[in-house]
Amino acid sequence: MNRLFVLLLCFTLSSCSKSNSFAHCTDWVGDYSYHELPVPTATGINKIMEWELSVTQQHDTCFGTLEITGLTTYIKLLTTLSGDSSQVEVAYYKYLDGSQDFKPGEVLFSLNKDGETLLTDWKTLQPMLVEFPAMEGICFNKLKKRKPNDL
Repeated sequence: MNRLFVLLLCFTLSSCSKSNSFAHCTDWVGDYSYHELPVPTATGINKIMEWELSVTQQHDTCFGTLEITGLTTYIKLLTTLSGDSSQVEVAYYKYLDGSQDFKPGEVLFSLNKDGETLLTDWKTLQPMLVEFPAMEGICFNKLKKRKPNDL
């Protein structure tokens, strides 16, 4: 009886451990991009905004480097990702360059796989070129999946 109790206790603790909290991280490793539609200006120069998310796995944590580049904008953030093989939340971890007002752990957006389609659900961070962006849509595209040797 004690042996069964110990076995069940070990199983319960290991299933709730940090190392198993995001077993599907490798499903998300790779590079993603999103290009907002250009917006014309009075000077004839289009405003552009390009987003790049590079996802890597280090031990039991999935990190993303998010770079947002525009005509007068540059933001580079380190993010953490949590979720499963079909949905992940991208949360702010720390600034690498640029300035915005985010709190550690704040969810910036989430990505949801729907077959071959990748849906973005915007949270704290949203597209910047349109005044009233849609809160959900097909935005990011996966560029490539990294091989384990590239990590």
